[in-house]
Amino acid sequence: MPEVLIVGASFAGLTAARELCGRDVLIVDRSPIGAHQTSACALPLRLVRWLGAEESVLYAESRMRVEIGDAQWNVRLPEEFAVIDYAACCLAIAQQTNARFEQVRVVGRDRTTVLGSSGERLEAEWLIDASGWRRVLDSAGPTRGSQPSLVIGTEDHVPTAAAPHADGFAFYLGKHLLKSGYGWSFPAGDHVRAGVGSFIKEPLQAPMSRLRQQDELGPGREHHGGAIACIPRDPVADNVLFIGDAAGQALPVTLEGIRPAVYFGASAGRLVRHALVGGLTRPQAQARYAALHHQHLGGYERLNRVQRWYRWLPEFALKRLATKALGQPHADGRETSFRSTRYLDVLRAEHLAPLP
Repeated sequence: MPEVLIVGASFAGLTAARELCGRDVLIVDRSPIGAHQTSACALPLRLVRWLGAEESVLYAESRMRVEIGDAQWNVRLPEEFAVIDYAACCLAIAQQTNARFEQVRVVGRDRTTVLGSSGERLEAEWLIDASGWRRVLDSAGPTRGSQPSLVIGTEDHVPTAAAPHADGFAFYLGKHLLKSGYGWSFPAGDHVRAGVGSFIKEPLQAPMSRLRQQDELGPGREHHGGAIACIPRDPVADNVLFIGDAAGQALPVTLEGIRPAVYFGASAGRLVRHALVGGLTRPQAQARYAALHHQHLGGYERLNRVQRWYRWLPEFALKRLATKALGQPHADGRETSFRSTRYLDVLRAEHLAPLP
């Protein structure tokens, strides 16, 4: 029986396993490591370097363009963000662990036993759920995709030659695109990642078509989509630690998921490691992790409030909010600096204390 069983081999689970290097860790996932990308995979470049995955970077830039109707902001961010190759990044993190990996489709839990779809029964001293929005180790059963609190998104990878207007990170918040959500376009080396995300589960085929027409995008060579959990849920339940989307830790409004997944994954891994060597009791480690999660709930609630009301905000109100955050829009291409770094300063794994 391993010391730690981690369900989920994406950013949260792999980061936790990296912190547990040297311990007996088993990671299980329904897919091979690095398969099935579900996001645009954009994150701070400093975080990519902290993860030891710089070779996975496809594009890095500190410019951001925001468009709301006829208003445009050209923003210089205080740091570079990167678009990464999902598989390469996951494999780079996995290589920094000594964890074993088994391909198992986990369907639930019977008390302390993790159940696989083919009859597998797995146990460990510690259970960590990094399974994403499905939260498969919840005693109430896995979350269904029809859950109204989940945000949805879809994205195409369009070859660069078929995406003539790709220039830096672009966000489209105009109401002509989506009733409640936004579109994006991120260069990624030989292709552009263009997609739309909705906060209210409106159909995405029509908004995606409008984005294609707006940016004159050709056919995509790859398509993916999925759900995002950004309403925080219990981080500790029945002796299971939930990290990343399994704990609803994706950031609302921006839908940034990798940064919080890595932050809370690293925190959980460090605390479990300390408990395994006797530095903390199990209740102490669980309490510290829960306290770290709860420390950020105020910020999540503020962002979720904006996300809930987004569908009712007219474009002039969105422009007013953008002006407050980004400065005055400029039609002549002039740049402005990002006014508030508070959003960028939170949930940074590279700033974590040795033991959170």
